[in-house]
Amino acid sequence: MNRDAPDPTISAYVQPAPHGIWSDNNNFGFELPFGPQRNNRERIINLPEWGEPVVWTVSLGLEFSENAWVGAERGFDVVAEIAYGVGGATETVEVDWVVGTTFSAPMNAISINAFWAFPETGSSGSSRPDDLKLRVLLARGARGGGLPPTKFANLLNGEPYVTLTDNAIAAPVARIPRFSKRLLLAPLDRDDLTSLLGSNNFVRFFSAPDPGGTAFPTGAFAIDAELLRSGIDVPAFSKFVTLENVGGGAGGAEVQLNFQLDL
Repeated sequence: MNRDAPDPTISAYVQPAPHGIWSDNNNFGFELPFGPQRNNRERIINLPEWGEPVVWTVSLGLEFSENAWVGAERGFDVVAEIAYGVGGATETVEVDWVVGTTFSAPMNAISINAFWAFPETGSSGSSRPDDLKLRVLLARGARGGGLPPTKFANLLNGEPYVTLTDNAIAAPVARIPRFSKRLLLAPLDRDDLTSLLGSNNFVRFFSAPDPGGTAFPTGAFAIDAELLRSGIDVPAFSKFVTLENVGGGAGGAEVQLNFQLDL
């Protein structure tokens, strides 16, 4: 590896070794074929405590080829369950496995499990590529920029999207994922987008899962084109979220809730 010439005032210069503990070490860069059954998860990386706790950067990636994809019309999603820790404390967060997702966090131990998420269905795996590979890259230090981690939030009944009904708060609500910073609404198709913007709709945040009962409202935001572009910062003390229609015209619009995480 080429290095800049040392400062002339320095009497001795130590040339860094071209290889180290990171070379050919799967703990710091790992790639694994992924194909468990629908309800199973697989350990992608497990790095027990390795030294002093400092900030490390984690990058997720995946690779597949279209010619190995059977039933491609149904699509697939993978979720990363990340547990990182320092000393006797561990944080666990779920992140959508999107190519280029990068985040930094203080740690000296980490493990990452992967599992299928909506819209992958059934146990045969017919809706995903047969040659899917998952990657994890780990390096010391913080990195700005990159693709921030995100997580789609399912409703409490497991449904993957909110369905709007006229003059009502959509139920059940969705629990806000851990470390959520901003909510981005994702209408499922053009008709849903038209209904969402063409009627009087709101994003409603609550402190508890029963907005029709004793749940304390923590924020309400009118849905318009600007909100769809920029998203909504999650209000303080919010734990659950849903949508509300006032005045009718909702048209049964279906909307996914995509949260940008701040790790």
